[in-house]
Parts: sequence; structure tokens; C-alpha cells
Amino acid sequence: MRIGELANRTGVPTRMLRYYEEQGLITPLRLENGYRDYDEYLVERVLKIRRLLDSGVPSRI
Repeated sequence: MRIGELANRTGVPTRMLRYYEEQGLITPLRLENGYRDYDEYLVERVLKIRRLLDSGVPSRI
């Protein structure tokens, strides 16, 4: 799935998803054209990350 679909399914803005990638929290596949391709399992992972951040755990941990 593309980044926009992941954003819609998780409620996390695309900019934040790119930040999660920079921090090494998620790792999408890259297509030949450079687009990110997010696997289905990342939906639940992003939701878990969001819950942890909302509870006060910093992204560095």
C-alpha cells in the first residue's frame, strides 16, 4: 500500500510516517520508481507506535 493509504488507515499523517521511517521505527519496501510500499503488518505497528508515543514513551527508545 502507498503512504496515503497507510495514513488513512491509521490516522497518522504522512509526514509523521516519514519521521517514523527516519527514526527506524518502520521500514517500507522501496519500489523501482522510489515509491514506498507498506506491508499490511505495518498498519498494526504504526498503531502501536502511536499508542506508545501518546503514553509518553519517546521515539528514541
